[in-house]
Amino acid sequence: MHAQLAVTSLITLDLLFFSHAWSHEVMVTPKKLDPDINGRQYYTEGQVKDRGAIFQISAFHQDFYLNLSPDSQFIAPAFSMHFPGVDPKPSPNLRHCFYSGDVNSDRDSFAALSLCGGLRGAFGYQGVEYFISPLKNGTWGQLAVGQQGPHLLQRRRAMSRSADATSRCGVSSGLNHGIMEALQRYKSSKRGKRHNNGTRRGGHRSRRFASITRYVETLIVADETMLKFHGDDLQHYLLTLMATAARLYRHPSIKNPINIAVVKFMVLMDDGKGPKITTNAAMTLRSFCAWQKKWNKVSDKHPEYWDTAILFTKTDLCGASTCDTLGMADVGTMCDPKRSCSVIEDDGLPSAFTTAHELGHVFNMPHDNVKACEEVFGKLKENHMMSPTLIQIDRAKPWSGCSAAIVTDFLDRGHGECLLDEPAKPITLPDELPGVRYSLGRQCELAFGLGSKPCPYMQYCTKLWCTGRARGQLVCQTRHFPWADGTSCGEGRFCLNGECVEKHNTNRYKVDGSWGKWSPYGQCSRTCGGGVQLAKRECNNPEPTNGGAFCEGLRVKYRSCSLNPCPDTGKGFREEQCESFNGYNQSTNRLTSTVGWVPKYSGVSPRDKCKLICRANGTGYFYVLAPKVIDGTPCAPDSTSICVQGKCIKAGCDGQLGSKKKFDKCRVCGGDNKSCKKVSGLFTKPMHGYNFVVTVPAGASNLDVRQRGYKGLINDDNYLAVKNSQGRYLLNGNYIVSAVERDISIRGSLLKYSGTGTAVEALQAINVIQEPLTIEVLCVGKMTPPRLRYTFYIPREKKDNSAGQIISNSLAALPPPRPRPQSQWTPGNWGECSVTCGNGQQTRNVECRDPWEHLATDCPASLRPPALRTCGDPCPMWEAGEWTSCSKTCGRGFKRRQLRCSAGGGVTLPREHCKLKRKPQELDFCVLRPC
Repeated sequence: MHAQLAVTSLITLDLLFFSHAWSHEVMVTPKKLDPDINGRQYYTEGQVKDRGAIFQISAFHQDFYLNLSPDSQFIAPAFSMHFPGVDPKPSPNLRHCFYSGDVNSDRDSFAALSLCGGLRGAFGYQGVEYFISPLKNGTWGQLAVGQQGPHLLQRRRAMSRSADATSRCGVSSGLNHGIMEALQRYKSSKRGKRHNNGTRRGGHRSRRFASITRYVETLIVADETMLKFHGDDLQHYLLTLMATAARLYRHPSIKNPINIAVVKFMVLMDDGKGPKITTNAAMTLRSFCAWQKKWNKVSDKHPEYWDTAILFTKTDLCGASTCDTLGMADVGTMCDPKRSCSVIEDDGLPSAFTTAHELGHVFNMPHDNVKACEEVFGKLKENHMMSPTLIQIDRAKPWSGCSAAIVTDFLDRGHGECLLDEPAKPITLPDELPGVRYSLGRQCELAFGLGSKPCPYMQYCTKLWCTGRARGQLVCQTRHFPWADGTSCGEGRFCLNGECVEKHNTNRYKVDGSWGKWSPYGQCSRTCGGGVQLAKRECNNPEPTNGGAFCEGLRVKYRSCSLNPCPDTGKGFREEQCESFNGYNQSTNRLTSTVGWVPKYSGVSPRDKCKLICRANGTGYFYVLAPKVIDGTPCAPDSTSICVQGKCIKAGCDGQLGSKKKFDKCRVCGGDNKSCKKVSGLFTKPMHGYNFVVTVPAGASNLDVRQRGYKGLINDDNYLAVKNSQGRYLLNGNYIVSAVERDISIRGSLLKYSGTGTAVEALQAINVIQEPLTIEVLCVGKMTPPRLRYTFYIPREKKDNSAGQIISNSLAALPPPRPRPQSQWTPGNWGECSVTCGNGQQTRNVECRDPWEHLATDCPASLRPPALRTCGDPCPMWEAGEWTSCSKTCGRGFKRRQLRCSAGGGVTLPREHCKLKRKPQELDFCVLRPC
């Protein structure tokens, strides 16, 4: 079950004195200079060429020469802007807009601008930062390429620090079971957990432990509120947000090469054809997820197929108890076409962090403050991407160790397979930092509306404080997000990660990561029976910086060790692991403190074969007692593959990883079946009661017994039964049969039984059986003839060449069938139970009869079936589920919970079977807060 987690925006209003403007402004007309011939004006050249450009700007008693080169990576070639219900129109080719470079050839300077519609962005020279944007009729606007027009050039000047606001977060940090398991797997791998000791060479590789580039093909959707607010700048604005999010996912602290690729951009109009967008964040998310699924392509190979979808809206989103929610997404839904989606409330440029945060949830990341993260990594700082408050993100390490461990486990376990295909035509995202294009003043307008301006006396780069009005007074307000990266903060400096740092040309000096040395192999996970040793390496030689590529290739390698056989204890290795939890009752009243645990094999999906799933012996209850078994544990009783770090890896019958050796029919590793003898038979003539079929000797393997129902019927009153060498029934004895599938452990071997609820009742054992078993068929009722066939394999007897005598292969040969007894006990049908539910008794007649159905007296008294037994199903009782969220975020609403009438064991009965007088309350009123 996936939790819905929302990112809360904390808003604080502090009354401050507001003084004069914080920057000098002048009107300028930029000139474009040919790289070879000076003096040509910018607007006479037409469209900017990709080979680069030089611009001259004269202002503040000096000349600025901006040397620019194309700088764009993140927009897909097939990117298109689409209005649902309207014919698609060609999108402006924004990938040609974004440029970066230097000023006056000063290596400490920087420039990052968009050249579409005039110059828009920022540049810095000799410690002073400048913002330029086109003017239209004296207001913010855009110029068409080739159109003359003035620009506004702003020069920043220093400010002083303002008071900090208190940080609060009311979001509950939910966890799903997969996150808990991922952290436990990480914790045990760091501990070097093992079962005893040993060493041995051998190697194997798997892409599951490899660092592989992932491409998150993304759909961006904007609703009409976004179009009304941003106008023609909408597409460029959202691509700027995605560029920032993409940079965050390329940071080495996430420990994986993840690329965000925008493949489609859609704008919703208020025509009823889009998703239902309301203040209810959860309902909006549900509606958007269903809507985007209908629009997505069927095949992942299609160039416009997306792996995840993001909706941007200016609507004020509300969670269960507050309207401070800035975003919402389901946890761990990446590659799920129905649920891989998120909704973002646009809050200005900091929405880029909200976007990255919600994508983190889709990648299965919880909030950093959850207890499970703290148990493994200690108390984490509140400046990482998955912090609930998103304040002052540490751009030197934006992702916490917890987030990196969980996304690595998520991808290693095969949940990111849809991300392996490289997008055919990704949309190029802007390369410049957002603070370059959007001035501090524009950041205030994007966050708090037109007319909002930066407050004075702010501390550089920390929280963005902007002007506003409350109760008719001028106030300063903040959403606790830092200034946008790239915003100038003094001479030769700009903001990065909420700090004012020396300027670097991050695009020019990218450093790709390279793998460090392999660590030595760790200790063996077992001392016998085939263990595993691990070696790891990190992408730190060097670590990628300034957007450089993360390492690709294996990050973990492993080899086999301790292949010597274990002493025969009569128990399998997985069985021993389950038994280690004996007495642990999962803190539930369903189980006692003396509970014993046995492995559960049947009904376990292939993806979960390396989890320690155990069943409480004698019950139907089963639990995941550990997120992974000890390395070297066989994935299944009938498989030679073994578990490594929670993943099933192929191995040979010799226990060696990478080996291709296989068992033959009589379980000889590397054998050719020449030493095997097949034994088969048929049984079709029954008598009432238990009928002897065959004794399977110790040493037999590949046992397959099938009893086909008469005329295909499921309930033909014929049932398989099994006794051990001591005459004790292991299956369907004492006239009590199992309707469901069962696993029966016998001295390390496993019998898999299908249950009686199938037309073909089956009993199978692949491995060598360590003790003789007697197969019987129980025939009752109408005595329909069974059709029972059995096969198994035993080793052939070998002749001793020196003595010419037959010797045994140390395995028991097939004994002659025992004679059928002259007389046997014949039980009658059980009578009715003395109670309709609860604890009652049943009785029946038990008679000794000879083969001719005459009463006899020579039946062994020790084998007499019981004539009395307890009975009674559990009495029906009401079971109540969890309450839903309140139907209203304020005022009086209602909440509801599911009720079901249960007979225990998960069986649901019609409601009329439970007493109405004892029915719990199903609907109740609730008030979260006054409106």
